[in-house]
Amino acid sequence: MEALLYGVGAAVAFGFGDYAAAMATRRAGFAWTALAMQVIGNAALVLVLLVMSRWPAFEWSQVPWAFALALIGTISLVFLYRAFALGPIAVVSPVVASYAALSVVGIVIFLGERLTLGQAIAIAVTFVGVAIASTDIRELRQTMGRPTEGVRLGVLATLGFAVWGVILSAATRSNEPFALVIIWRLWGIAMMSAFILWKRTPVALVLVPSTLAIVALVGILDTGANVLLMLGIESGYASFVMTGSGAYPLIPAVLAILVLRERLAPNQYVGVAILIAGLIALGLQS
Repeated sequence: MEALLYGVGAAVAFGFGDYAAAMATRRAGFAWTALAMQVIGNAALVLVLLVMSRWPAFEWSQVPWAFALALIGTISLVFLYRAFALGPIAVVSPVVASYAALSVVGIVIFLGERLTLGQAIAIAVTFVGVAIASTDIRELRQTMGRPTEGVRLGVLATLGFAVWGVILSAATRSNEPFALVIIWRLWGIAMMSAFILWKRTPVALVLVPSTLAIVALVGILDTGANVLLMLGIESGYASFVMTGSGAYPLIPAVLAILVLRERLAPNQYVGVAILIAGLIALGLQS
């Protein structure tokens, strides 16, 4: 149950972070959003660890894991933020959400986690709920047959994050989580800085105070979500953590209803019910 709760907590942070990231990328561009959010998120984590006197132990063995996480994560992040900027978000978001299901498959195959039949069914039901809840079938029908560039980039981000999830699970089992996060963020910052210098992307837009505030929120939420994922993996089944984190598309849907006064498609309400039922069933078996 603890691992699942960590995953659900990460889902909440990822969900709010994605909602904020969609706004930030349209104001400042995906490159500066990806760089600034990593700088701010890492700085916030370092500050919290110093205040709590919880400074982690760093080892050279963490560097290769961190580099792999940073490389795959940064490339996937670039695809994701670019996909959000191009849209449509209503289609891109559920496509990318499927990365968690692929990660669970990879964890079972490559890391040897064994699930009971009941747990496997509960996980499958959860992801069916995620797919239905995060997809407006009416908009999907309009997009099918003529996929936009945003959707194509969303698919690439999905595959990248799926691989990233498996590597994260493997790395967390043999490394200090907080040290790993700090090192891989530093790698990510270096990679995005090199990309920005290569593309000569102007910095002016991200320095607008309102935009910088949104980017800061993205960085704190994203870093917090990653920490929760790793703590969850430490506490139990990585497949449970990834299943819980896969519920994050619910957050943009809830925000759309509460903030934008939008109405979900009828199928989405059904999906929410299926998703919740799957998580409860999995929780009862964990």
